[in-house]
Amino acid sequence: MARPIKIILPIFILVAASGVAWQLLANSPKAKRHAILPDPPLVQVLQVQPRDVRVPVLTQGTVKPRTSITLASQISGRIIATSPQFADGGFFKKGDVLVRVDPLDYQLAITKAEALVAGAKQQLAQAEAEYKQKQEEYRGVNRRQVTDYALRKPQYEEAAAKLKAAQADLELAKLQLQRCEIRAPFDGRLIDKKADIGQYVTTGTVVANIYAVDIAEVRLPLSQTQADLVDLPLFLDVDSPAAPVAVKLFGQYAGQSHTWEGEIVRTEASLDERNRLLYVVAQVKDPYGIHANRNSNTNSANSQLPLAIGTFVQGEIQSRVLKDIYALPRNAVHNMDTVWLLDDNTRLKIQPVRVAYRDEKNVYLNQGLAPGDTVIISPLDVAVGGMQLRIASNETKETQQD
Repeated sequence: MARPIKIILPIFILVAASGVAWQLLANSPKAKRHAILPDPPLVQVLQVQPRDVRVPVLTQGTVKPRTSITLASQISGRIIATSPQFADGGFFKKGDVLVRVDPLDYQLAITKAEALVAGAKQQLAQAEAEYKQKQEEYRGVNRRQVTDYALRKPQYEEAAAKLKAAQADLELAKLQLQRCEIRAPFDGRLIDKKADIGQYVTTGTVVANIYAVDIAEVRLPLSQTQADLVDLPLFLDVDSPAAPVAVKLFGQYAGQSHTWEGEIVRTEASLDERNRLLYVVAQVKDPYGIHANRNSNTNSANSQLPLAIGTFVQGEIQSRVLKDIYALPRNAVHNMDTVWLLDDNTRLKIQPVRVAYRDEKNVYLNQGLAPGDTVIISPLDVAVGGMQLRIASNETKETQQD
């Protein structure tokens, strides 16, 4: 009897469990299916307002001297001495003697010229006396019957001309003696010397290349767009010259960044035919700070750092005042001429704009935006007009303009 119960009981339990499981599955609540929608993209925005601005017009160039010449000898002779400043890179003042040529030949020439002047004076005195004597002799004679030759007038005039010639030769000899000292024509610096002590030079021999240190110049290229933004001195009016345009130059000296103030004083005569650029010339006064340091009572670290010739500098020119300009960061403008706006329903609007100017950081717009527009400055993987967006912060930023 026990054996049939052991067999039937497990079967009964399995059947009962299956029935309960079926009832649970049949009466279980059915899950509802819902579409999963992604959150709208999160963006940063700024609210723009038009302003009157001066945009920085950026350019670059190399510093050059305004005056650069070759210093040449005006006489012949052997160099017997040079100045300590007569060396590559040496500074000198106007009037400093840089090179001395042996003056002996020219001193002897002066002695000879003085002797000739003395002889010419003696001859003139004799001719003058004879001329006056003949005038006395023919005082009572009709002047028409007496020739100038009989009066010895031509001889007198010849003696006077010879004296002038002798005096001119004496002055020339003195001038050549002065030219034995080759002097600096201006405050300057020596680029490289071409002659030294013991060398024989002739008239026209170049002894050095030098440049003036009173003013440095920088040739700065401007595109047509940049030129249109700046009040350039295109025309020179002697009676009322155009006011110089201020420019800042940035460069490196002794491993440190430094700024120099300058002025654009002129433009070149024509556009460069190769690249259609207009070149303007900026000047910096006293680039080495020589006059500033000379007039200062101290050699403090605040003395002006030199703007050395050959330095590569970045130039920043302030434009004229531009009216009703919207300044945006460069990443806010897409495809060169569109911006993304956020409308009142926080949806994307693609807005065409007109760019007045671009620099390294900002884009300046003069058409396409309205005061209070909300501009998206965040990148989007896909930008479709009308797409829903979220603002990263409840507070919008205002455009930062210089």
